[in-house]
Amino acid sequence: MNRSKIIFAAVSFVFVILVAVAGFMANGKRADAEKAKKGRDREFKELEAVFQDAIFPSATNVTALQTNVRELKDTQANMETALAAMNVPSPTNISASVFMRTLQDLVLKKVKTAPVVEGKKSVASDFAFGFERYVGPSSRMPRENEVPRLVQQLLIVSAVVDEMYASGVSQILAIRRERFEAGAGGDETAQAEGRGQGGRGRSRRREAQSESNEDVASGSSAPSIQTDLYSAQHFSIHCVARQGAVVDLLNRLARLRYFTVVTDVRLRKVGPDVRIPGLAADKAQESSPRRGRRTEEVVVETEDAGPVLSELPPSQRLMSGPDIDPPLDVMIDMYVYRFEKEAK
Repeated sequence: MNRSKIIFAAVSFVFVILVAVAGFMANGKRADAEKAKKGRDREFKELEAVFQDAIFPSATNVTALQTNVRELKDTQANMETALAAMNVPSPTNISASVFMRTLQDLVLKKVKTAPVVEGKKSVASDFAFGFERYVGPSSRMPRENEVPRLVQQLLIVSAVVDEMYASGVSQILAIRRERFEAGAGGDETAQAEGRGQGGRGRSRRREAQSESNEDVASGSSAPSIQTDLYSAQHFSIHCVARQGAVVDLLNRLARLRYFTVVTDVRLRKVGPDVRIPGLAADKAQESSPRRGRRTEEVVVETEDAGPVLSELPPSQRLMSGPDIDPPLDVMIDMYVYRFEKEAK
């Protein structure tokens, strides 16, 4: 009897423990399920609110767009300020006579201060830097409405010439600017007057033709660019320089205080790639007045049967100094830009 009670009590105790553990586990599962349900309901309500909300306009979207617009306007203002600092000045209070005096003084100054490169001055004494129409005995006065743009071109040419001097260009052959002035392609008035005035008319026609030829020689063939936001004037420079000077000049033009874009560079060799040392020595003897006819005979004999460079001994094929950097004929086309601020 006692044994049966003990067994029943033990089984009952185990059953109670199992029921308690099962109840605890079921309660935990139910709590997790309730928590997941609450999270699902919360996310569903958020998603439902998004679909039910008035997207256009949304206060958050409007604030974000307003911030973007302010940032874009600040960026635009900073860019306009930076570009305006590189603009060519546009003077409006300079008369034609003042321009003529300023131009002539500047031309004389540039010619006087031209550096001597390899024993020769880099510009000719009568070089006009692209303003042949207004320099010299046959110069003419520009119209008042042409002066502001002529002053701009003068400032640009002056800055470019300074960089050419600094880069060590051997010789400046020509500077071409856009000839926008009235009658730049020839004086139609003088030609019309000349048709009925005999010799005097023919003289005026010859003067007009001469001026037209000067315009063609010093004028740029590329047209200017004009838009609502910017304008650009075309310039060309023709010079002789060695390779190092050309590279330095291009770098200087890229750093010019005016916004300059080089559009084309054309290089052509002026002399042979390699100069044979024997020929160089013979030419030096030819230039000496003390050698006389004997030197001439040596030069002729060398020219008739000059040695082939590849057959020369290595000691005569070595080069140094200017021979490894022959002069180049250089043509550079470029545009100089002026940026306008957007109308508010």
